[in-house]
Amino acid sequence: MAEGDDERVARGLATALELFKPGSAVSPPRFEYPKEIAEDWGRLSMSTVMGDVWGRPGLEKKQRALITIALLTALDKPEQLRAYVTGGLNLGLSREEICEAIVHVSVYAGFPATIQGLGVANEVFDAFDAASDQ
Repeated sequence: MAEGDDERVARGLATALELFKPGSAVSPPRFEYPKEIAEDWGRLSMSTVMGDVWGRPGLEKKQRALITIALLTALDKPEQLRAYVTGGLNLGLSREEICEAIVHVSVYAGFPATIQGLGVANEVFDAFDAASDQ
């Protein structure tokens, strides 16, 4: 029997709550969508990205976070990268692991992508430090 949309969304929401913990030191950026599509888009992305892909067996969430960080660096997606660096820290990745994933990108996607990615990571690290100082 095929899994229903409600189960996929529920699995996605559980995964998202691990990555983007409510009340964590730093919240990931909020993405705004047109009201005409916001509800449908939220459901589609939650069920597909978080439920179907992140919820698959075979890789630990920390491994998926490192892959996602590397890919978003290579694809030059700084806002999404910011969210997943935050999520990676929430999952227990070390700053060194995150930096190594970004540096690894340099030989495949170029130094400019890596420089930008490290800058984004540094911003997130600084935000975590500032939040912990409060």
